[in-house]
Amino acid sequence: MNTHNSHTIELPLPLLSRPGSSWNTVGSPSSIWRALAVIAVCAIAFCVSVHAQTPPSPDCKAIAYLPPMATFGGPNATARGDTELGLALGGYDANAGLPVCFDEVAEYEMMRFRRGVSDRLDFGFDVLFNNQSDNTIGTATQAAVRYLATPGLRLEGSVGVGDGEDGRDPNADVAAVLGTHDQANTWNYYMSLRLAGSHGCLRCGDNTSHSPGALVPLGVIGATARVSGNSQFVMETGLGGTFARQYATPALYIHFSCGIQFKIPREPRRTGATH
Repeated sequence: MNTHNSHTIELPLPLLSRPGSSWNTVGSPSSIWRALAVIAVCAIAFCVSVHAQTPPSPDCKAIAYLPPMATFGGPNATARGDTELGLALGGYDANAGLPVCFDEVAEYEMMRFRRGVSDRLDFGFDVLFNNQSDNTIGTATQAAVRYLATPGLRLEGSVGVGDGEDGRDPNADVAAVLGTHDQANTWNYYMSLRLAGSHGCLRCGDNTSHSPGALVPLGVIGATARVSGNSQFVMETGLGGTFARQYATPALYIHFSCGIQFKIPREPRRTGATH
């Protein structure tokens, strides 16, 4: 009697649970596609709402440029020698509730680079391109450092400069990030508390028309959805306040961001052949 061995062919589905994989059953294809759909709808709706405003008006910038405010990921640090790259789309309203610049709702694109110094410490920079209300492009660049104090808690800080074509605005921020970062889970969640500040203008001389400096505390909640071993989608939203000496009452600061993040592992060190 001939016997036939039954062979099972396992397809490499990256979004299903597999032994030794960083994915679990929460990350089914349907849940991932639903998450992507939500991200896409939110991003498209925001961009349409911004561009649907009346014809371009003079740029309305009630405060000096802040550093990039996106936390953009949970409480981890890039491992020694590894690289983190990110691309985010988002928007903010820095002056909600103020009688001046009530239409300052802006959208931006942000690029992120981080390099691991140790398994707890990384450094890098963020570059943000801000689409201003007069159809010009403002920029904000920051050098940043992040330190993983304990599992689930990351501290970070940055210094930088922004330029909205009315003088360079120095700025800085500090933040604490709390949350989960379990690579066995497809979904992880985080929150952050951030305090950012900007100075009116650097070396502006007699120019007194530049925007005033401000302090902005911001609370953010967010989630990450892993789509492969080295990439994940990130989405977050936040609410804070804008405090400036020139305005008697603070304004609301509203924040939204979503994008994709990549981890690039370091190349393994090659060793000579042994005989």
